[in-house]
Amino acid sequence: MIKDLHLPVTPSTTIIHRPFGGVTAYRCLSDRASRVCVHAFPMKDLPQVSAAGLLGTAGAYVITDHRTAYVGESGRPIRRLGEHACDPGKSAFAREAFVVTGVDGCAFDKGVAVDLQFRLTRAAIDASVVAVSKGASPVEPVLTAADRATHDRIVDDALRLLNDAGCRIFQPGPGTPPEAEEPVPTDEGSDPADSGPMEIDVGTVPAGTEVYELTYDDAWARGYWSGSHFVVAAGSEMRTTTNGSVNQITRTRREDLFRAGVLSAIPGVSGRRRLMVAIAFSTQSIAAKVLCGAHTAGRWTPLKSKSVWLAA
Repeated sequence: MIKDLHLPVTPSTTIIHRPFGGVTAYRCLSDRASRVCVHAFPMKDLPQVSAAGLLGTAGAYVITDHRTAYVGESGRPIRRLGEHACDPGKSAFAREAFVVTGVDGCAFDKGVAVDLQFRLTRAAIDASVVAVSKGASPVEPVLTAADRATHDRIVDDALRLLNDAGCRIFQPGPGTPPEAEEPVPTDEGSDPADSGPMEIDVGTVPAGTEVYELTYDDAWARGYWSGSHFVVAAGSEMRTTTNGSVNQITRTRREDLFRAGVLSAIPGVSGRRRLMVAIAFSTQSIAAKVLCGAHTAGRWTPLKSKSVWLAA
């Protein structure tokens, strides 16, 4: 996650190279103290950039008209930008392109590009300068502490160079109105309805339906049968690790869930994600394999705690 989007107070030097000439044509921004490089150009210049053999290594990119923006990633950004230029849904606002890659001789790997897409998307949403167009929401990758520290530095450098390139969608501008403060609420206890009890774990499954739980390697899930499908409830957990014994169809189903943007990070936990929606499977066995990333994932058992607690 991006903690602070303010520009750095440490003095820095940005080098702008314009190989084709012109102030608004393709330019490449870099800093000799960083491995990050930002390529900026109008989308109408895409054929010239492509013909020059540029943007052939992994990176994240932004296409925008400074009212709407889309953040993507690709192992070969020039190809993806060409596809977006032909997509009516994106060509309407694809006026400028900003591509973040590694400098020559220090290319990014796929993991860096994926993390950049996730973080830049979140930064653009948080800044609220433009409308952010998304397909499936980018999923936050699981990183070691060492990799996260490296990526933090890459993101900081990328934001600074993007700003220097004219991509100002990641920080609220001086004219952005501050968020209105919420009014101080009146005493909620003044309304008799507000002083009533709160019911915890009342459930959303049909009355009389047996609820099951599954525990595997610290991951926990619950589900129930609905007709011919076994439904895994929202809030259940999914392991991020996939065992080597898992077959291809299970791997594909797990990849589909990660791409669908229905898994959220669990603060302080690196090995599991939480389902934000319910998922239907044809059998309990398939559900267990997909959630646990294991060929033999244990059995679903009747939920131990079925009581309803009342909190005054």
